[in-house]
Amino acid sequence: MPDNKKFRKAFEFGRLTAVAYLVVGFCALSWAKDFLLPIVLATLISFLLTPPVIRLERWGLHPGLAVLSTVAISFALVGAVLATVSVQAVDLINSLPKYRDNIEAKWAAIQKGPPGPVNLAFRNVGELVTDLGKITASAGGGQQPEPTKVQLVNGGDRLVSLVKAGMTPIVGPVGEFAVVVVLVIFMLIERKRVRQRFLGLVGPSRLATTTLAIDEAGSRLSSFLLVQLQVNSAFALVLGIGLYLIGIPNAMLWAVLTVLLRFLPYVGIWISALFTLALSIAISTTWKEPIIVAALYIFLELFTNNVIEPFALAGSTGMSPLAVIVSALFWTWFWGPVGLLLATPLTACLVVLGRYFPAFYPWSVLLAAQPPTSSESRLILFLTEGRLLEAKALMHESTGMQLSVRTAEELLVPTVRAIENDLFPGSSAMQTKSRIYQQMRELVEELTVTARPVLEEASQRSGPQIPELVIVPFIGEGDELVGDILERLLGAEDIRSTLLPWRTLRAEKLQRLQELGAKCVVISAIEARSAMSIGKMARSIQNLLQDAVIGIGLWSLPPEGAARLIKKIGESQACRVYTNLDQAVQGIASLITPARLEVRPETRSE
Repeated sequence: MPDNKKFRKAFEFGRLTAVAYLVVGFCALSWAKDFLLPIVLATLISFLLTPPVIRLERWGLHPGLAVLSTVAISFALVGAVLATVSVQAVDLINSLPKYRDNIEAKWAAIQKGPPGPVNLAFRNVGELVTDLGKITASAGGGQQPEPTKVQLVNGGDRLVSLVKAGMTPIVGPVGEFAVVVVLVIFMLIERKRVRQRFLGLVGPSRLATTTLAIDEAGSRLSSFLLVQLQVNSAFALVLGIGLYLIGIPNAMLWAVLTVLLRFLPYVGIWISALFTLALSIAISTTWKEPIIVAALYIFLELFTNNVIEPFALAGSTGMSPLAVIVSALFWTWFWGPVGLLLATPLTACLVVLGRYFPAFYPWSVLLAAQPPTSSESRLILFLTEGRLLEAKALMHESTGMQLSVRTAEELLVPTVRAIENDLFPGSSAMQTKSRIYQQMRELVEELTVTARPVLEEASQRSGPQIPELVIVPFIGEGDELVGDILERLLGAEDIRSTLLPWRTLRAEKLQRLQELGAKCVVISAIEARSAMSIGKMARSIQNLLQDAVIGIGLWSLPPEGAARLIKKIGESQACRVYTNLDQAVQGIASLITPARLEVRPETRSE
């Protein structure tokens, strides 16, 4: 009883500490707003410009020149667009007095509309505006102008004060813009060194996990920003052509404004539509043009949201639609209009961190489009406490006692992944992990696999059955357990495979592979950090079995976020990389089946 009280107090104290850290963090972000906003904006722009910089470097351009040319061209385009928009905005403002008669006519038409509460409201607003104008005019006419004060000042001082008064509103934004540009240049030049220093600051214990988190966050943000820019540009192009055909002046101004405002989730497009709709009401003598403009915006937005963006932006941020709205409200309240612009990228980073670090796990649950299921957490709890009967009941409820790729990916592999990467990473708690895995083996052996129909030629095979595939656990018992699941799934596809024990030394594994004469080898690795060192084992197998096909199963890598690392491993080791069991089963079947078709004609001729 005293132990339970101590545990409860420690748990409550830990929760209070986490809440205190959260409050202190938000206070620090609010207090350091002016300092952090240029850094965050520069980071966001650097993510946007990283892909073209990398492409220029691959073409052989010096890294410094690649960065400077990309930044110069990008900001030159931005400056040209802003200059054009400014000219058109001034032209629009100067032409507004010409549309005064149309505005007055439409206001009178609204007030003379059919009786009702809306018409009464508009009439009251018109009368209120008229009365306020009369009061202002009478107040201004009743007042006597004050005598003008004459003060003799030095001409030089007067010039300095005029320059100072005129430059003060400009210096602040220009200075912030210059700071952002400088930060972008140095972030792009030093991006590799900054990444290495950050990883060194984290420490070697979480190096692999942090590397994967950084890669996934960077790839998600870069792809999201680039694709969103392309979608916005296409949207603005069609909108600009439509507005020009309708007869709205300065169509390019509204198109460019739409490109920028659509980066603001949900509200940006309607801010742009409000200005354009008001202008269409002012310039037209009928209601046809405003109705067509409103219909154009509604059609394009619905078509883009429901047809274009689900394919172009599908899963790029990993956030649910509700999370996008809530994050937009929160960051707008927290950091103002700039916070609305940064809401989606910042929240996407929180979702990514929640996939790799337990401290951020609640954010992933609350904000992710596909939050992690709690089934593996319950299964781990039952197995840790030795409640095997309850674990079997959960397995029966979740899988129906059927072993398939879906059940393995939704329950079994996430359970092993959580054990190896979050709960007991590395060599910690080996006895606990061994006990859990022993129970999991019992559960997996009780699951039945639905085998596909076996070919007649395959059923008539006689003699010693040589394995068509050898599965090699990379390091630990978790690698062997996932390999065991893969072996049973391949057996359902009539693919003979052999699983080596995980306790075997690397030299003994290589000797055993040579004895089996393996033609296809898959290395199974469930730990996230294994991605950094598994290439050495793949090279050893390639040197020993030069004709063998090597596959690497990295079961903790996300296929979207780790695409760059997967491509690097595949190209450097000349092997196939699988990130889930479905990929592995299909890929291995595509290798084994053609080999069988080549052998069967030979057996028939004999």
